Amino acid sequence: VGCGCPLRGMGWYHAVQMLGGECPSAKLCHIVEPWFLGPGASGPGGPEFATFKEKYAGEVGFHTSLADVPKVADGVKRLALISGRTVDNPRLLTESIAAGCSVIYLEKPGAPTVAELKAMKEEAADAGVEICMGYNKNVCKYVRKAREFAAQTDGSHVTFVSNNTYEPTAASLGECFERNAEGML
Repeated sequence: VGCGCPLRGMGWYHAVQMLGGECPSAKLCHIVEPWFLGPGASGPGGPEFATFKEKYAGEVGFHTSLADVPKVADGVKRLALISGRTVDNPRLLTESIAAGCSVIYLEKPGAPTVAELKAMKEEAADAGVEICMGYNKNVCKYVRKAREFAAQTDGSHVTFVSNNTYEPTAASLGECFERNAEGML
């Protein structure tokens, strides 16, 4: 839900991982992308998303909203991976629950405020829906420990690889921050 632009959106990266078989216990069945399947189709990133859709349309259903996704069959579990704009995530969580999802993976930061996150947690708990939260690996304890270990071990080094497609310019990063301002909190 909220796939985003190819080579930029976290939802797109997750989709490619599932489509490439990197998550053997998961099967991507539907992509909900309101912007690039709607008003953003002709803007920046729109043509790239259209190419992505054309490549995978035979394997995955593409939809502009969760309401367009077919109902979950009896006895089948459905997970929603929400990777939308932070400000939209509370609504997308509500819509995912209404669409019959029993587990929701919510990408960081989840919501614009702690109060909204708490309300989302309560809503999911009341519906019996489990929420898993995304996190940033760059700030995890094991990354710090790996760097500390490498610093104390002769001849070792740690390399971090980023899929960040932004140029190191004010204009490029400004566009990222402008488009994702609420996520910068």
